[in-house]
Amino acid sequence: MLGRPILRWHCLITAAASISLASVTLNAQSVGRAKVLTPPKPADTTASRARASAPPAAAAAIRPAVVPQSPALDSIREVVFHNLLDKDRAGFSTLASAFCLSLSTDDFKKASTSQDRADPSEGMVRRLMTPRTPARRASTCTFSPNAPGRSVAGRALLYTVGAIDLSAGDRAEAAAGYNYDGYSSAGYTFSVERSDSGWVVKQWRMEWTSKSATP
Repeated sequence: MLGRPILRWHCLITAAASISLASVTLNAQSVGRAKVLTPPKPADTTASRARASAPPAAAAAIRPAVVPQSPALDSIREVVFHNLLDKDRAGFSTLASAFCLSLSTDDFKKASTSQDRADPSEGMVRRLMTPRTPARRASTCTFSPNAPGRSVAGRALLYTVGAIDLSAGDRAEAAAGYNYDGYSSAGYTFSVERSDSGWVVKQWRMEWTSKSATP
């Protein structure tokens, strides 16, 4: 009779030990599985590093334009540039830090965001240069984006002569415009005629004008 209770206790202890051993094994297996789980893939930072290291885009990048060339066209361009500079059609000659000249194929009938333009010849620039308006090629000028609180004075004044219609023979129409470094801009149409002394401006009209709300 005494041996049966002892046997029963022996069975209970053995069962408890088996359960404990199974639990330890299961936990070990769980830990082992946790160790071999594939960790989450880290976020790909290559693109963000490339963006951070890339230089900022130029605010007023100039793309080279292909403009028609001929002695007559250059003579008209020169007389229109002279009128723009001498008459201060933009109204910023006393404020500008640079007088920049360029050519384009734009008709300047309306405002455009095109940056396609080319430099006039160095000879033309030299002939237009005066102590009051030291003209230079547009590619040598620096243009900056508008920013709040930026002074109106000291900006680069860009004059551009655009499309020229020579279909009337001794008369022509030339498009032109100015841009005072993003602060103010306008488009014009110049009517010119050929005389014994060369092309002369007979009249001009403003096609449009705009001014930035943020100086």
